[in-house]
Amino acid sequence: MLNNETKGIPVIDPNVQYVGVSKLRTLNAGKLQSLDKTWVIQDDDRPLAVILSIDQFLEMQKERNALLATLESIFTEEDRVALVAALRGSQSGNTKPDTEVRGTPKKGGNKRPK
Repeated sequence: MLNNETKGIPVIDPNVQYVGVSKLRTLNAGKLQSLDKTWVIQDDDRPLAVILSIDQFLEMQKERNALLATLESIFTEEDRVALVAALRGSQSGNTKPDTEVRGTPKKGGNKRPK
């Protein structure tokens, strides 16, 4: 799913260009080598595919691998299994309101000091 929002805040990326399927007909090796934007190919405003440079792809893989290495150093296998189960549960709507988890907030309990 393509989503240009992070926590409800729109993200505008000047390196992403939305183009129609007809743009694929103009591509050749030279144009692909000089591609400086990520293209989201769409048909009738429905995203179908993404074209990006190999350098962008390799940078994404590098970031992904660094993130996975960090997570592996922080979490045990048991933690990872529990986290995946919790994420799957939240995606399927298996959630509880925070008042049920944390209890009813106490009146004036979180006041900032003046």
